[in-house]
Amino acid sequence: MLNIIETSINEVNLGDPQHYRNMTVFPLLYSGHSNLEYSMLGRALNQGNLRITEISESGSVPELKLFNMSESYILLLDGQELEGAKQNRVLNTTLLIYPKSELTVPVSCTEQGRWNRVSAAFQESGKFLFRRARVNKMSSVNQSLRQGQGYRSNQSEVWSDISRLHLRRNTHSPTSAMKDIYDKEKGNLDDFLEAFPTIEGQCGIIVGLGGKVSGLELLSSSDCYMEVHRQLIESYTMDCLVENFSGESLNLSLGEAQRFLEQICSASQETYPSKAAGNDVRLESEHLVGSGLVEGKELIHLSVFSCQSESQRFSPRMANYRHRRRDRQI
Repeated sequence: MLNIIETSINEVNLGDPQHYRNMTVFPLLYSGHSNLEYSMLGRALNQGNLRITEISESGSVPELKLFNMSESYILLLDGQELEGAKQNRVLNTTLLIYPKSELTVPVSCTEQGRWNRVSAAFQESGKFLFRRARVNKMSSVNQSLRQGQGYRSNQSEVWSDISRLHLRRNTHSPTSAMKDIYDKEKGNLDDFLEAFPTIEGQCGIIVGLGGKVSGLELLSSSDCYMEVHRQLIESYTMDCLVENFSGESLNLSLGEAQRFLEQICSASQETYPSKAAGNDVRLESEHLVGSGLVEGKELIHLSVFSCQSESQRFSPRMANYRHRRRDRQI
């Protein structure tokens, strides 16, 4: 899997940087060719080709039931939020759903204060879990996989991250819903979205906050990336709104963006069978945490986050990574 991710990264070109306040976005252009066609979550739901429900009448917080009724693959991305049923959820990992199939999907709750059915099935909320919470959730899923516990997250940590965001943005939600924060911040989010338009052929982004790399998002299909660009920009903007950047506006340099690509290629990898098509590749180093979905010899999706903030650099999970790395070297 190392060669597939490294080869794909080497086929990525960085577009001209876009700046707004203390956020920088480098559009990513992919010179490779994608052979696999798939639909995205939102389109599949809107066309009636996909149905997602509670796993049973009584429901289960960490699991949902999915039905792909189409003849095509459908791609669901780590961190995408589903709205409705008994409570809103986000996906714990990226899944490439086989045509004409059903699947139990691992999720996390993003609405702690509700457990009553408002609809028979879920719809796309149009939101992603915000970047800081995605870092923590991805790290906890990585740990669960290593412990043989599947794609489970630390649900309490997800709720805590959402509660802290409510507190820092001075928002209130009767059900502690993450989506309510996004709805309240619509004006701010729209300002950022206007500053970061897509360009022709774009298939991803590298985002910088306060002059430091924040993360990377990459899809094998430019057309499919365009469908989630807005949601991804909003998820990083949430971090920008709550960070206290000192001094003048800080822009991410081209050199720092390129260095992050090199760090991705050199990160350690662990590969697990996906719950759907392909293999789930987990990346970790002292600098980053990430996950990718590989089908055959093709990288379908990659999300990688920097762990360079003080709170994340010295987190227990990063300490555990350093211990594992040291043990392998002994």
